[in-house]
Amino acid sequence: MKPRRGQYPMAEARQGPAEIVNLSRCPDPAPAVRLAAGLLRDGELVAVPTETVYGLLANADLPAALEGLSRAKGRPVNRPYTCLIADVAALAVEPVEVSPAAQRLIGRFWPGPLTVVLRVGEGWRGFRLPDHPLAREIVRAAGCRVAAPSANRSGSAEPITAQDVVRELGDRIRLILDGGPCRMAKPSTVVRVSGDKVEILRVGAIPQEEIEKAAKT
Repeated sequence: MKPRRGQYPMAEARQGPAEIVNLSRCPDPAPAVRLAAGLLRDGELVAVPTETVYGLLANADLPAALEGLSRAKGRPVNRPYTCLIADVAALAVEPVEVSPAAQRLIGRFWPGPLTVVLRVGEGWRGFRLPDHPLAREIVRAAGCRVAAPSANRSGSAEPITAQDVVRELGDRIRLILDGGPCRMAKPSTVVRVSGDKVEILRVGAIPQEEIEKAAKT
C-alpha cells in the first residue's frame, strides 16, 4: 500500500503532491529510509540529500519510472542517467569495465563527489557512491538499480536545499527528504574512463588536478 499524505507523523504537507520529511525531527532515520525505498520500488520519484546536491531518485529497473523521471526534469527520454550505488560491490553485478585507472580513482574518491562513467557492455553508464549514509541506505534498502540525477528541472541550478527542490519539482514528485543544506553545495565531478584514458566531462567538487594526479598514481 502506498503511503497517504499525512500518514507519517514526521511528514509535513506542502502544496502539490510532494511529501516533505524533515529529517532533523527524526531521531531514527529508519522509517524515512523504509518510506523512500518502498516508494522507489513502486516507481515513484524521491528527492534525497547527498554531500554534493540533492538527487532525484528513480527505479532504473522500471521503464515507466525512468520516463517519469525524464518528464519531471524536462529531459529527453533516451538520455542516460547516473546510477547511485550503495557500495563498490554493486559494480560486479553488471558487465562493467573497470580499468586500473578507474580503480585508482574509485579507491581515492569513493565514497565521495565523483561520478565515474564506465563502459557497460556496448554502452556507457555513470556510477556514483555518495558520501552520505542516508542516500546509501536508501539505495541498499530499495534493492533495485537507482537512477539519480540532480533534483532540478533541466537547465536550472542544482539544488542544495530541500526548499530548492520544492521550488523546482514540488508538484512533480512524490517525496522530498529534507536533510538541510548539502555540505559541499557543488555537483560531483564527472569523468569517463576507458583503459588508461581519463576524460573529465564536468569539473565539480573535485578539482581537475586532483583527478589527473589520482588517475596516474
